[in-house]
Amino acid sequence: MDVENHEPTGILQQQWNRRQVIWGGVGVTAAALISLFAKPEIVSLARNLVGSPVSSGKINLYQFDYYYIPNYMTWRVGDKLEVTLQNQSHTHWHEWTIGRKLNMDYFQGFGYMDADAWAIDFWDGVDVTLSDPYKIDNFVPNKAHVTYVGPKGPYQITTGGDFSPTLQPGGSLKLTFTVPNKPGLWHFGCFVQEFIHYRDGMQGLINILPA
Repeated sequence: MDVENHEPTGILQQQWNRRQVIWGGVGVTAAALISLFAKPEIVSLARNLVGSPVSSGKINLYQFDYYYIPNYMTWRVGDKLEVTLQNQSHTHWHEWTIGRKLNMDYFQGFGYMDADAWAIDFWDGVDVTLSDPYKIDNFVPNKAHVTYVGPKGPYQITTGGDFSPTLQPGGSLKLTFTVPNKPGLWHFGCFVQEFIHYRDGMQGLINILPA
């Protein structure tokens, strides 16, 4: 099966539970209410009714324990996006990675796990500008072409692993970029605490449409 053009199966299949909402381009308040109180069937119905409109311009991506809002987004190749990543947790550090083909060998058990969660990192070769860093724990640029606004110190730049900004509780970061010519389905997730956050449901999907 071509993972770029088909829904994932098994561990990569999205686990639609009461904490997770498929909601694109809708205010976080409405999304949060549905994610807290809706049963999976209602969430699925909401997605069918509202759909997943193409996100463009400014996007707020919220990190909670242990889920994202939104956890499903539709982007289009060539569109310029400004994603503001915000960690809403009061107690946990969270990251944001995007990729394909989860490294399953490292997903089988606990203990030491390789820093590369994905076999394919979405951000490889992508031009991205980072700005407004606040309470950044660490940032791994990997193979992205990164421009930093302001002094580099607050970004806590390090090496090793996929492109991933990791935010402290209450932290935030702005990422501005043009959606690259990489259409198809991409997964995103948080692999803090040796994949435990991902196992607990902190994952999502991005569907990138051709230009």
